[in-house]
Amino acid sequence: MQLESLPSRSDHVVARRGADAVTVLLDTSSGEYYALDDVGGRIWELCDGSQSVTDIATALAAEYDAPLDQIRADVVELLDDLAADGLVGA
Repeated sequence: MQLESLPSRSDHVVARRGADAVTVLLDTSSGEYYALDDVGGRIWELCDGSQSVTDIATALAAEYDAPLDQIRADVVELLDDLAADGLVGA
């Protein structure tokens, strides 16, 4: 996933955020479930196709106390994993 990419959630994925801040994703095409922690769930929410990877990392840096470079690397890593599983596109 490139920093200028505009990640968007795949249409065949249903997401629900639980009371314990875990976001559960169901890929309706494969029947597989995925669990995202609080930060991963926030990244998922921000993948609306209108924000770049850089925009997402910048938003997270404003919300969480961590260096932007580390957040950017973590966002790219998660989005690469989600894209590999067909859960997001760019």
